[in-house]
Amino acid sequence: MKESHDYVIDIWKSHNGYLGKQSLQLEQKKYAELIANLFCPGPYFYYVIDSPTLTFEGVSEGTKAILGIENTDLTVNLYLDSIHPEDLDFFMRCEDLVAYFLKNCIAPENMVNYKICYSIRVRASNGQYKHLLLQTTTIKTSPDGSLLKVFGCQTDISHLAAESNRRLSFIGLNGQASLVNLDVYADNVFDNYVPHSLIIQTTQFTHREIEIIKLLGMGLSSKQIAQNLNISAETVVSHRKNCLRKAEVKNTAELLVHCVKSGIL
Repeated sequence: MKESHDYVIDIWKSHNGYLGKQSLQLEQKKYAELIANLFCPGPYFYYVIDSPTLTFEGVSEGTKAILGIENTDLTVNLYLDSIHPEDLDFFMRCEDLVAYFLKNCIAPENMVNYKICYSIRVRASNGQYKHLLLQTTTIKTSPDGSLLKVFGCQTDISHLAAESNRRLSFIGLNGQASLVNLDVYADNVFDNYVPHSLIIQTTQFTHREIEIIKLLGMGLSSKQIAQNLNISAETVVSHRKNCLRKAEVKNTAELLVHCVKSGIL
């Protein structure tokens, strides 16, 4: 079964020439200069994405306070897999539109003159979701306009709103025109834009239930699973019963067979 990050990466790669092919060493640039162009109404963390390898570089220590994850442990795949299931389609539509805009609507030299803004919910290590404002700007491209380095900053705005307004903005820098509060599901966002064809494989189980199912498949008892996930054994038993009911099976063995056939395991 595909993970969330697989779908997102498919979208990025579907735009010809969007991602650079070879990494390069980025000259030292003061993050303070980049953050100066951003609006951060709360705790935040920043990073650089190396687009050819789709890896994080220079992740700040703010990840621990916001997501409960050490900055050295945060990866692109881990982040993408932590996006709220109800926000995943919106996130992917935004990224699809961003790629189309940067490659088809502006000159390559102007890719560095736009700040991309939208918000989504992301799961922290304790299982709770944080509402994050995402702001990214391209800082290095290849001569033909492929992404090489992207600076990003994510701010916890959970105290301002519980969930996203589902709008995307392109903020023009250095005199470029801005496009704000775009409805990403509108029919005429950009001329000739065709949304990436996508069918997300869904499951009837929650993220926590899938965690428990995987541990059951490893032969762990309810008590061992409880210790592993730092929850009570009673909670594990309750989740297991819910899984049996959802899968319409009678016991754990049948549940595991069901999950293997469904691609969950």
